[in-house]
Parts: sequence; structure tokens; C-alpha cells
Amino acid sequence: MSYQIVFVLNFFVIFLMMKITGWLLLKTHRPKLSEFLFQTPLLSARIYTHSQFPKDNLRIILLKFLLSILYLAIIIWLARHLLQPLSYWKIVLIAPMIYLFTEFMGAFGQLIFYPAKKGIAPIHLHPLRSKNLGEFWGKRWNFWVRDWLRDVSQSQRRKPVKKLLITFFVSGFFHELLVNLPYFLVYRQIFFGNMTLYFAIQGLGLWIEKKFLMRAPVLLRTIFMWMVVIIPSPLFLNRPLLLFFGIIDG
Repeated sequence: MSYQIVFVLNFFVIFLMMKITGWLLLKTHRPKLSEFLFQTPLLSARIYTHSQFPKDNLRIILLKFLLSILYLAIIIWLARHLLQPLSYWKIVLIAPMIYLFTEFMGAFGQLIFYPAKKGIAPIHLHPLRSKNLGEFWGKRWNFWVRDWLRDVSQSQRRKPVKKLLITFFVSGFFHELLVNLPYFLVYRQIFFGNMTLYFAIQGLGLWIEKKFLMRAPVLLRTIFMWMVVIIPSPLFLNRPLLLFFGIIDG
């Protein structure tokens, strides 16, 4: 069985496990489990139950889907044919492919579940417009996972630092399972830890921003945000992920 197939199968298993966790975390007014699992890509049962989203224009979703595939394919081709051998800074250069891939996944989810009775919010809210790290992670990036993480860390809502630690630790952990576990299963090589380190850096960056940069000029906070998100990106865009995208050979 090819690595890409194992990767995709593992993704769906982890995805379903996260959805079941989100369903269990909702103590009252739970939707039917089968409905929540198979009629929405949302991970938070709370959001699915209590929020109403209008259906986006189908043409807009389809356009987003096709454009994200096109731009992602261009970056993969450039990386595979013009940027070899890859180096740290070359990987930083192609890091925007993560944004394109998540936009593709978001549009794909909206298309697959478009016939369902409930509308589905886009996965992102224009993250490139973010002015600081808190806005990027808290208000614009990946609502589907963000709302699930809020459910997971809800018990620590009165302890902001502890909630922040839990949020980014869990982020790192499930990305380890999504990306590094299938590589280990196929190649028996260990890459565990780099995803967790990447999200630990994001948590540290948020703490620094809130502690020292809240009154800093917008330009400085924006520069700091992209430095924190992009510079450590090779920790995220690691060998297992590069292999999955076909940028490098196994």
C-alpha cells in the first residue's frame, strides 16, 4: 500500500476520532452521532448544533476549490523541479502551500457536504489580512479546528495561560498523528516532535505578543506575526509532508 494511501486513510481515522471527541464534549443537546459524523466537516458538535451558517454560493466554493488546486500544483511543480535539493530557506519559500492546501480542504468539505441541510462556514476568514498573531490564530485561521480546540480547553477558560498551553499542545499532538504517524507506519522512521515544537513556538509567540507587544505599532506586530508563523515552518512542512505532496521521493 502506498504511503499516500496510508496517509489519507490515517487522516480520515484521526478526523473521525476528533469529531467523536467533539461530540462527547457537548454535554447537552447533542445532534445524532451519525448526522454529525457524516453530514458536516465541522469538528465541534457545539458549533454544529447552535450555529446557523448560510450556504455559500456554490460557484464561489467551486472557484476557490479549483484555484487552490491550481496554485498548489504550481508550487509543488516548482519545488520538485526548480528548488531541488531543498534547503531550510527553500522550504520557508514554499510554506504558503499549507495555506493553499487548507483552502483546498475547506472548499472540498463545503462541496462534499453542500447537499446537507445545514450550511458550512468557510474554513478560514481571510487569514492574510491578519494584523497580529492573536488575530491570525484566534479569529481567522481554520475555524473548524479552532472551535474544536476551544471545546477541548473549555475547562481552563478562567486560566488563560493554561488554556493556551493546552490548545497548542493538543494542536501539536493531533498534527503528529495526522502527519508523522503514517510515515512511521510505512517507513518505520521517527519524526515525532517537530509538529509539537512548531505549535509550542506559536504559543510562545502569542505569550510574547500579549506580554510585550500589545501597544506596539500595527506594522511591528504584523512583522512579528509572519516571523513566528513562517520562519519555523520547516518544522511543520517536514519530510513526511513533503513526501506526501510528492515534492521529494521516498
